[in-house]
Amino acid sequence: MSFHLGRTTTRRSFLSGLPTRAAQLTFLTLIAAFLNPPGFRSAADPPSQQRLDSRSQLFYANAHPYLEEPFDQLVAQIPELQGLHPASDQQALPAILSNTGRATQAYFSNLVDLVAHEEINQEKLNAKGAVKQKQHLQYNYLILLHRDELPPRLEEYRTDPQGNGAEQAGLRAGFSVTSGFALICIHFLPDLRSDSTFKYLGDQMLDSRNTYVVAFAQRPAQATAINNVSGGWGNVPILVQGIAWIDQDNFQIIRIRTDLLAPRTDIGLSRQSTQVIFSEVRLPDIASSLWLPRQVNVSSEYKDQAFRNQHEYTGYQRFRVSVRMVPH
Repeated sequence: MSFHLGRTTTRRSFLSGLPTRAAQLTFLTLIAAFLNPPGFRSAADPPSQQRLDSRSQLFYANAHPYLEEPFDQLVAQIPELQGLHPASDQQALPAILSNTGRATQAYFSNLVDLVAHEEINQEKLNAKGAVKQKQHLQYNYLILLHRDELPPRLEEYRTDPQGNGAEQAGLRAGFSVTSGFALICIHFLPDLRSDSTFKYLGDQMLDSRNTYVVAFAQRPAQATAINNVSGGWGNVPILVQGIAWIDQDNFQIIRIRTDLLAPRTDIGLSRQSTQVIFSEVRLPDIASSLWLPRQVNVSSEYKDQAFRNQHEYTGYQRFRVSVRMVPH
């Protein structure tokens, strides 16, 4: 797909016109952005490569990851684990992490600028979980890679069909806005593995694929890839825990779920659960296939409000900007 821009327009100048707060995430996963009337918005800041400050260390000190729970309780808490055959020991874990780390590193090494069609269903729920308000949105969804920077930086944007930066519709109406799913597997990168504790839960059949199921939880004292949620309170660090389903044949993560490591009741964010299903995408001019988000579900509870966002991505193509000469 090519975007036809005016004379002398470059890729960099085109990007400079896109929104940089609501739509941009540069390295890590996602945090929902909420509207808290009047006119309040929180959005994910780029994660900082630093450790938690002493205040946040205390906040997470009593966090108990669900990977510590007995098997039966964990399956009851995470319905997606129904049918899991539990692991008898952890002997296979180092090899699983090593192979998955190589596959995840290869994914980021092979990643190129991409554009896809994105459809979003945004919902606000009542106390019983019924939908009380909803809207449907469509965007072009861009994943842009800056390999000229060290470390390389990823940005994600939403645009309208004409390629113009799109306002994050829904904020003013009180919906949540979520993004950043292409980066959600970074916890398995070899250089970030020390950030988290891992546990091999067992094996599970998932859509005709045999998978290893691995739980992880960021370590408050050691985590360096830290996300921040920003708002009237300033910047608040967020740590996560999660479960990944890893294909036993190629060690690609084909499904992942993340949850807050601990509720951030100090800002009213009590729950956020994200589930991403990946699909293999083959592009004509790229030798290796890419495993990219296909379906995403995000459920959040913020103060006395509940939200659910459903994302679907189709038609991935390599993103290129072309220049069209416009006579004066």
